[in-house]
Amino acid sequence: MDKWIRWAGEIRKITMAYKIDTEELEREEMEHVMVAESTERGIVNPEVKLEFHELSQVRVFAEMLRSSEEIVGIEIEVAPDFDLMLHYKGGEQECYQLWLGQPNRPSIITKFGREDVVYKIPEHSTNRLIDVLGLNT
Repeated sequence: MDKWIRWAGEIRKITMAYKIDTEELEREEMEHVMVAESTERGIVNPEVKLEFHELSQVRVFAEMLRSSEEIVGIEIEVAPDFDLMLHYKGGEQECYQLWLGQPNRPSIITKFGREDVVYKIPEHSTNRLIDVLGLNT
């Protein structure tokens, strides 16, 4: 048992440089994600095209939120690409609209009900989203 505790401590030391909280990843609160093609800004499209239940896929969306940064002074004039419905343990749900960037470029999200607040998603998260959404072909 002592060996496992030391091993976990070493993993934490290694991942701290990358700001990854291994405990948070182990107890991911997000359970599944539903994705629809967006039809209009501020309106959720109920026609779900993709659902993700596997932890490895759900983590991509959780990391998207964790890595996002609020940006100010930006007006988005084009329609979003995707509507995201994020389902959490305990029945909580959040909806976002995603403007997916090109590979190695940032993306943008807004939360439903808070469309005035815009968040930038870094390039590495955009790349992972492209992969999980199957758009890398």
